[in-house]
Amino acid sequence: MTKQSFLLVFAFVVFFINHNTLSAQEFKPDWENLKQHKAAPEWFADAKLGIYFHWGVYSVPAEGGEWYPRWMYVPNRVGWGSEIYKNHKANYGKNFNYHDFIPLWKAPQFSAKEWVDMFEGMGAKFIGSIAEHHDGFSLWDSKVNEWNSVDMGPGINIVKAINDETKKRGLKFMATFHHGFNNVFYPKQENTFLRPVSKYNIVQDSVEVPQDEKYRKLYSNMDYDEANDLWLAKLDEVINEFCPDYIWMDFGQRFIKESHRKQFLANYFNKAKELNKEVVVNTKGTFFPTELSVVNVERATMEDITPDVWITDFILGSAWCFDKNKRTAIDPKIAIRMLAEVVSKNGVMLLSAGPMADGTMPMEQIEAMKGIGAWMKLYGESIYNTRPFVAYGEGTTVLKRDPKDVWNEYGAIKEGLGDLNAEDVRYTQNGNIVYAIQLGWNDKKSQRTLTTFSNKAKHLKIIKVEVLGSIEKINWKNTKLGLVVNQPKDKPAEADAAIVYKITLK
Repeated sequence: MTKQSFLLVFAFVVFFINHNTLSAQEFKPDWENLKQHKAAPEWFADAKLGIYFHWGVYSVPAEGGEWYPRWMYVPNRVGWGSEIYKNHKANYGKNFNYHDFIPLWKAPQFSAKEWVDMFEGMGAKFIGSIAEHHDGFSLWDSKVNEWNSVDMGPGINIVKAINDETKKRGLKFMATFHHGFNNVFYPKQENTFLRPVSKYNIVQDSVEVPQDEKYRKLYSNMDYDEANDLWLAKLDEVINEFCPDYIWMDFGQRFIKESHRKQFLANYFNKAKELNKEVVVNTKGTFFPTELSVVNVERATMEDITPDVWITDFILGSAWCFDKNKRTAIDPKIAIRMLAEVVSKNGVMLLSAGPMADGTMPMEQIEAMKGIGAWMKLYGESIYNTRPFVAYGEGTTVLKRDPKDVWNEYGAIKEGLGDLNAEDVRYTQNGNIVYAIQLGWNDKKSQRTLTTFSNKAKHLKIIKVEVLGSIEKINWKNTKLGLVVNQPKDKPAEADAAIVYKITLK
């Protein structure tokens, strides 16, 4: 090798190393810089359906929801959670604190493999573990928080267990963080700690929350600066060990300093870049710019097709976490119809399971997952990898906004989702295939007119119409009023939830 050749090779190697080093450090804690991150990668837009779970120390009392640890310290409360303070005293005595539930949380029936088998069988393309809820108890082997599920309680690294089982199947892994609310979750004594002024703060002259130094991290008995540093340190641990494909964020991150929110994103995006991963983070409110994050609307849909991918989360059971007094689950037919509604408007749907404290998945939730999975196995092609059509759909059901909904920050719609029925159709598209998903089998009339093909889609040439799951020839005709189609004479399997007209375009 000549000297010139050697120098050229050497220069190239130096450039390559420097270029990759710079690339790995590209993201900085600056909003304009962070907006270089693509909010919704293709894998996320393709996935459409995910699931995680609410499981923690609050699963031991198993009543009143995952906010039990807050309301157990709030006497004379009116409305949601008002019974918890009184019931807690009656059931456990006046000196029994939230941390006293931790030794009672045993999980002999927990099997990450069984759980992920169920989730995958339901049709989920991304699967998550709750990492930490508002209560301050971490579900991984945390070194910055001694209040964790490895050192206490069940003795299980839950995040790792679900991550490992999910990755074995080639699925995407999600970790959910609700801990931004921890610093204002438990009642505080007046002027004890500096906190952001908010309607969510509960300030009392005298609090029953333990004030002993050893409980400070669990109950966030620390000043605001330290609480923010701990918030970020917890996230960094999970990012550095697992770098989840999706970090789901609850509303409480709005109470975290902007500097820390930006630093989290820089750390996450840089770690993902280092591993050559496309990752997702959502905003539930305005704590992250929508240019770099996916909008999350809780238990809701959008008014119309949105230009950007969004996500909504629904409850699989009767409550976010297991409630022994409410043993019900979502009707699979309703879940499928809501999924079609969400996907037709460029959304992704996330479900939350609620296991029992011992690690058993409630039978009613298992059956709901089986029902959803049965339909998805047959008709998933109308959901996965699709994009919105020229119109989201048509039908008789009126979806309305709830003007009293405090989470309605993006004009989301909640009322009427459970009423979707066979008179309603939702469209999806994949290439030259359009799927008209009729939300149920219509016993009253076998023929319908898809009016979208007389207006927004009137320019499209149709060459074939089939019904998925049916071998019958489908009679159809394109008219001035729209595309007229007939249901098959024999009902396809799982058609009570929805039937799918597969329309091939020229």
